[in-house]
Amino acid sequence: MLLELMSDGTLAELPPENIPPLLAEVSPPGDSSVMLLLPHNKYLLGRAGENWIFSGQKTGTPPQNVYLYESQSISLINEGAEPTVLNAGTVNALRRELLSMSEPPGNHTATVLMLRTFMKNYPVFMSEDAEYLDEKIFTAGLDKTPILKKAYWALRFAMNRAELETLSRLKAWVKADPETFSQPGHDMRLWFSILEMPDENAIEELESLSFSRLELKRMAEQNASPIVVYNPVSGWLILGRFGRQRDTMFFLWAFYNHELWNELRERKKLSINDIILSSWGEYETRQAMIERAKYKGDVK
Repeated sequence: MLLELMSDGTLAELPPENIPPLLAEVSPPGDSSVMLLLPHNKYLLGRAGENWIFSGQKTGTPPQNVYLYESQSISLINEGAEPTVLNAGTVNALRRELLSMSEPPGNHTATVLMLRTFMKNYPVFMSEDAEYLDEKIFTAGLDKTPILKKAYWALRFAMNRAELETLSRLKAWVKADPETFSQPGHDMRLWFSILEMPDENAIEELESLSFSRLELKRMAEQNASPIVVYNPVSGWLILGRFGRQRDTMFFLWAFYNHELWNELRERKKLSINDIILSSWGEYETRQAMIERAKYKGDVK
C-alpha cells in the first residue's frame, strides 16, 4: 500500500504505480508493506512484524528503525529540516493497514501442544493423525468451537509475548466453564491499576455500581489479599494484589453482579482465587479476539 502524508495531516492512498522509481526497490509493487511518502523526499516503511523504518537522514545513509505505538503520536527527526509529526490518529491508521495484511504473530505448534494439555477432551485433539498440528486445518475449524478459538488465540498471543502466567488463568477459565461468563444477565467487569486506587474513570464506574470512594479507599488500605466486599444493590467487588515486590505490584478490581457471583461461588463452589483467575482468563480471551481481528485472515 502506498500512502502520502498531506499538509493537513491526513493520509491519501496512491496507486502503486505512483511510487517513485528510486523507492521501487525498497517496496516493490505487490509487496505486503505500507509505505508513507513524507515531505522532504523522505518515507516511512512498515513491513510484516511491525518493522518500521524511516529515511530521515541524508542520501546514502541507511534508514533507521522506529516504533509506532497504538494511540501515540511520533516525531520523525529529519536531518536538515523540521521534524515530521504523525498524530495518534495517523499512527493508528498506519498500524491498522499494516496489521490487516500481516499474519498474526505466534507459534502454532507450541500453542496447540500447550493447549492440548488442558483441553484434550476436544475432538480436534483426539485425531490419530494429529491434524491439529497443521495450522491451516486447525484454524479453519476454530469458528465451529468458539471456546477453543478464544483459548487458542489468547494463549498464542500470550506465549509470543512470553506471558506464561496466562496459562494458569486459561486453565482456571476452562475449569469454571467459559460459557458462564457470556450467559444473559451475568455481568463481570475488571479494572487494572499500578496504584492502590484505580484511575478516575474506573472509580466513576464503580461509583455507578454503588461502591463509594471511601469504601474503595478502605479496601486499598487493607493489607490482606484478596479483599471481598458485598453491596446489596449491585453485587460483589474483589480487590486482588499481584506481584512479589512492592515496586512491581499491581492491583486488580473485579466486579460481579448477583447472578454471576451465585453461579461461580454458590453453584460451582469456586474459591475466591479461582474466581479471580477464571475472570482474568475471560478478560484475556476477549482481548485476544479484539487483537486477532486486526490481522490478516480474520473471519468477521
